[in-house]
Amino acid sequence: MKQAQGGPLLAVDGLTVSFDRVPVLTGMSLEVFEGQIAALVGPDGAGKTTLLNTISGLIRPDQGRILFLGEPLENLPVWEIVRRGVVYVPEQSGIFARMSVLENLEIGAYHNREQLKPRLAEVFQVFPELKELRHTPAGVLSGGQQRLVALGRGLMAGARLLLLDDPFLGLSPRLVRRLCDTFRQLIARGMTLLVASQYAHRILQVADSAYLVEEGRITLSGAGPEILRDQHLHQVLFAPDV
Repeated sequence: MKQAQGGPLLAVDGLTVSFDRVPVLTGMSLEVFEGQIAALVGPDGAGKTTLLNTISGLIRPDQGRILFLGEPLENLPVWEIVRRGVVYVPEQSGIFARMSVLENLEIGAYHNREQLKPRLAEVFQVFPELKELRHTPAGVLSGGQQRLVALGRGLMAGARLLLLDDPFLGLSPRLVRRLCDTFRQLIARGMTLLVASQYAHRILQVADSAYLVEEGRITLSGAGPEILRDQHLHQVLFAPDV
């Protein structure tokens, strides 16, 4: 596991979000350091997706700060947050089914077209299977392949921090392992990941830092393997229904 050095790449401080005056996130604070995999785990409806949507600019917070490299994000439009290097990959990958894999990837570079060729070469180096499939309509790909296209599009956007919402959802154990290997490749290339996942066992095994989210609050934090052993986390996520 990588150790945190210097200040955080991303700092969320006292974030509160409400829908129709009903609190969804309450006073949430966390830090993500450069070159690490950070994990958000918690039951359905705990607020993990809302947090990622808020960091990425899709939702405006009621109060609190979101700092990326020390600069505030909370009032910026989505396109400006992307331009600064924060890219959100939602649970539904949002690929364009009728467009080819190559066309989907090229869309990711729309803010910086002069970097299209070197970034495309990087994507094909990380995901060689996408190079083979580059002329294939994205809609006919498997769920795992579509997830790789979504990740590749994040690379094309020049992401420094990737926000991933449930990237393992619906994938076989083999593809989950493949994605975890990919995460390590991305970290080796200088990227940082904040991953929200229901697959707590898998993501916590590889996470440098992790947060348990319950009812819009962070109730536990630490290194991934460390909190994976925590009794409270097991009660919340793994206890059998009565």
